[in-house]
Amino acid sequence: MNDVVIRSSRPDDMPAVADLRWRWSVDEDGRTPGQSPEAYRDAMTAFALHHPETHRCVVAERDGIVLGMAWLALTPRPPAPHRPGGRVAAELQTVYVHPDLRGSGVAGRMVDRLLAVADELGAERTSVHSSVDGERLYRRLGFGDARLLLQRPPED
Repeated sequence: MNDVVIRSSRPDDMPAVADLRWRWSVDEDGRTPGQSPEAYRDAMTAFALHHPETHRCVVAERDGIVLGMAWLALTPRPPAPHRPGGRVAAELQTVYVHPDLRGSGVAGRMVDRLLAVADELGAERTSVHSSVDGERLYRRLGFGDARLLLQRPPED
């Protein structure tokens, strides 16, 4: 899809980004929303505005319409004796492509763009919590199983 542009998001993209996340969570996954679509758009816009250092977003745009999004969360790591400046750990989050563009390579292009950002920032690792459908994409892009990367679910 050569007519799809992958670019860094802008503040005015956040309502469209919120609409994509709404579509994914509410329309496709059937989750019950805790707020109105308008309130969610405002919350997404505020989140992006207040977290530019820790969260980077790229979008896929075709003909001026945002049809995909992907986020990279950055967590500063404490300095180490051998690395006084510390590093960051990166996590891919919320990778979504509108159904009209699925299977066209757009998700891979967005993830590639964010991996380049992680590399530029010297991330010590980039992780992702994948869906079953997304696993092939991430493995193709070099992700693999990490020994000793453990996860604890929240207590209910």
